[in-house]
Amino acid sequence: MKQAVRIGLCGLFSLVALAQTQPSVAEILQKVSQTYKAVSEYEFVADLTARDAAGSTSAGHMLFAFRSPNRYRMEGAVPDMEGGGSGSGKVIMVVDGSTLWTYEPGSNECCTVPASELTANAPGDLGDASPAAMDQFMTWRYRGATGFAEGAKFLRDEAIEFGGAKVDCYVVTVSQKKGENTYTWWVDKLHSRILREDSAKSSSVFTTIKLNEPLSDDLFKFEPPPGARKAECQR
Repeated sequence: MKQAVRIGLCGLFSLVALAQTQPSVAEILQKVSQTYKAVSEYEFVADLTARDAAGSTSAGHMLFAFRSPNRYRMEGAVPDMEGGGSGSGKVIMVVDGSTLWTYEPGSNECCTVPASELTANAPGDLGDASPAAMDQFMTWRYRGATGFAEGAKFLRDEAIEFGGAKVDCYVVTVSQKKGENTYTWWVDKLHSRILREDSAKSSSVFTTIKLNEPLSDDLFKFEPPPGARKAECQR
């Protein structure tokens, strides 16, 4: 009888200890926000999958590197989000501090735009190609993770593959206001990084995440390949 009581008490104390060490969803999101807000230089590499309304999928791959305040590199192919194709062709975009270089390997065409023209009131999509806009597009959800706390849910603990090893994660769901754009995040328990992000239409599985690690200067330089044709950038 005493043995059974001791076993029962040990189990109860273990559950209490587990409850005390398991952070709340709000605490998880706060750590995510703090992690990404502190970053001024980073690199993401991700495998992308998109699903259209008919249930068909297409795949892509992307590298994005950023160095505050005015340099970035985006390289890869974005999957088709609307259906009817395999996604956009590969493209390389580099802002080296003074110039935006856009290169399409498929056509071997390259165009340039002075970085000074990448302003909010620029014609076409040029404003969206500014370093500040690209940085915002890539990280706004993570830096503002605390704003998703209301309605966020903890789903489970799960270990997923990252960097050749299994990494323990908290799996949580977060939504914008009125339930729009719901995301499922796999949050690295140790470093509070988002290792995977799923939505209704897409999935991003990160294979490389470097936050405030020194990046090669070569990432933020571009030299057109021999024979590349000069083209006019769309404005």
